[in-house]
Amino acid sequence: MNSENKITYSELIEALKKDNGKICSSCTKHDYSSWSNITKDLDCELEVIGGVEESEKAIKKNGYTEYHPDETNYWSKDAPVALEFYPYHESSIRRCNTCNALFLSYIEHSGHLPQKRLRWIRKKLLYLR
Repeated sequence: MNSENKITYSELIEALKKDNGKICSSCTKHDYSSWSNITKDLDCELEVIGGVEESEKAIKKNGYTEYHPDETNYWSKDAPVALEFYPYHESSIRRCNTCNALFLSYIEHSGHLPQKRLRWIRKKLLYLR
């Protein structure tokens, strides 16, 4: 698969069941519990499996609005993974082929230079309307 594929919410939930949450030396997913800059090695290691379905609609509707109902923020490890809101709605879905962990990645353009960011998707934080 590639970034042109659109992954439905139900497909994403099914794929998340394959990640047992245990430590993986290939993807070091626990280091990416919140948004972090991705290393070049990991960027090459993770497979792009697609994008979030109906992301274009979400971008038009919500723009750069973030979703933080419980006083979390962009950097919070417990911030919801709200696929209809920034930056999730413009992210690619990626997979570690060793442990099946799923990640979201996008390029952050604010600041001095573009930065590739990555966040591990934990099912308990997934917010779907």
